[in-house]
Amino acid sequence: MESVETLISDNEGNHLVVVLNFYDDGQKIDTFQIPSEFTNLEIADIAIEKLYLDHPLGLSAFNRMCQWLIEQFLQFPNTVFSFICSTDSLETNHRNIAPEQYRWDLFEYFYQHNIDKLKILGIESKDIIVGPDGYQSFARVFYRRSHAPIIHLVISHLENKYP
Repeated sequence: MESVETLISDNEGNHLVVVLNFYDDGQKIDTFQIPSEFTNLEIADIAIEKLYLDHPLGLSAFNRMCQWLIEQFLQFPNTVFSFICSTDSLETNHRNIAPEQYRWDLFEYFYQHNIDKLKILGIESKDIIVGPDGYQSFARVFYRRSHAPIIHLVISHLENKYP
């Protein structure tokens, strides 16, 4: 699996590590059941980690992360990108909300602020819930209209990734 990685500073002592993990042709055929005529399509998982878990992260890093991701959407126009919120514990001041819901709300906030740019690029998205009852998390798939014939295969894989 090939990957593209960046480190995004919040200029306050913490960083986001953002990685795009691309599936190889064998994985696309075996894992996703992508028909061979669509193997030129790339599929990449977006992984986002905070470098120092016990330190707060400045919001400026999230803005830069969104800009970097949009640049990747431009650089890899034949790619379907997926993001699954982690269910790992997360220290926040919001005790009445699950960590994955907090992460999703934050991701959604920045997504909504960039939706016009994505529409201009012809990028659509689909939200899904992954994981078994009691351990569910949120996910989003970003794709172009030309990928629509096989996007259901990517979504099916994600829905069944965490049985």
